[in-house]
Amino acid sequence: MRHHFIFLLLAGLTSSCMLGSYPSGYPSGGGQQSPDDTYPNSSGQSGNTRPADPGVTVTGVRLTKDYTILNLTFTDKTQPKYDQQGRLLSTNTISFDPTGYLVAANGARTFAFIRVEGIPIKKEQINPQTRQKELIGRNTFPGDQVNFVLYFERLDKGLENFDLFECTSDQYVCWNIYNLYVNNPTDAVVYTPAPSTPTPVPNLPKKKTQLPPQPSGESGGEMEAPKTKPVPAPVATLVTISGIVSDAKNKRPVTATVHYQLSSSKQSIDSVQSFASTGTYRMNLNKGQVYTYVASARGYQAANGVLDLSKVAGGQKITRDIALTPLAVGDKVTLKNVYFEMSKSDLLSASYAELDKLVLMMHDNPNMTIRLEGHTDIIGDHDKNLQLSKDRVIACQRYLVQKGIDLERIQTIGYGDTRPILTKGTDEDRKVNRRVEFVILTI
Repeated sequence: MRHHFIFLLLAGLTSSCMLGSYPSGYPSGGGQQSPDDTYPNSSGQSGNTRPADPGVTVTGVRLTKDYTILNLTFTDKTQPKYDQQGRLLSTNTISFDPTGYLVAANGARTFAFIRVEGIPIKKEQINPQTRQKELIGRNTFPGDQVNFVLYFERLDKGLENFDLFECTSDQYVCWNIYNLYVNNPTDAVVYTPAPSTPTPVPNLPKKKTQLPPQPSGESGGEMEAPKTKPVPAPVATLVTISGIVSDAKNKRPVTATVHYQLSSSKQSIDSVQSFASTGTYRMNLNKGQVYTYVASARGYQAANGVLDLSKVAGGQKITRDIALTPLAVGDKVTLKNVYFEMSKSDLLSASYAELDKLVLMMHDNPNMTIRLEGHTDIIGDHDKNLQLSKDRVIACQRYLVQKGIDLERIQTIGYGDTRPILTKGTDEDRKVNRRVEFVILTI
């Protein structure tokens, strides 16, 4: 019996599968419209959308004020099987893994799962007879079609291509779906630099106007010029972000560069430098937007984060301290957000943000050399796992070289399933075994 779990959709992948345009609304059995559903249905065109499981199709993608909503259909395409009495057997157990999420902005932004309608949440229990863990879900038979609806956090405005990613399993068929699209235009943004300090204006005596002689013969006099209506103060549109960049171990200030950009953009807007003596940095960003940033410094691992100003009023001040971990020869660092096609070495675009951090570190430290190490889980054929781990680190090496890092600075090795972190537990527990790490050789 196969088990299906829904995985994160990863954006920007190529595919030979054409799903065409997504109709609006829910498919039959897909659930009810939410009361906060104030946005019109959004349908998009994507010629590259491709699910990892051909039995899953996307029938609708739309946005509301609070959610990103996906309508999907699972079709059980397995061949019929019968028991000794001639009864048709269930061939699949389907559910959704609540750890799934959406990935966008080349991996810089993730959006959490909220709820599912139409199929159960993934659960496991111990079978009292076999004493083995088994999946609890909805059983399906060959030919069955199941419609369901997934709710995730709302995408930032301007993010239109994204992926769904539920799992990376060697035991289950994951319902990952790549390169989804929804119409989600961004608000017009004009970057406003930090305001300059106005020049003080000296206090001047009020002008007085000489009145012309009055026709009645009354003597003329002086009076103040007519009062003008006060000009309203401009509405604040900037939010001040400031903080201290420090060494994560000794807490000393660090001179670092903080690059920042809109979450929906691939280009950095600007960067600021932290002061050497205090580690203090400051930047002024437009309210109503979501930004991502990367802080880097010579001798340290780069750190990234998100600044969500979508619901922050202008004129506010926000403190965001940044701690950087120092680099040392022999350190081993796990690349936490590197994704590949299931059982393949094809690097997904959701990996780019994590790999770009490594690119930045190697640019900041021109003498730094590393060894990329690939690992798989202990499930499956040993020789195939070994080759897969080698191919995956070579794919990472190729990306770094394309970003300007000298090939001679990057060694690679694949260990396959020979160095697991965990040998027991569930597939979810053992996912830590599937990883790419780098070891610092020189710095």
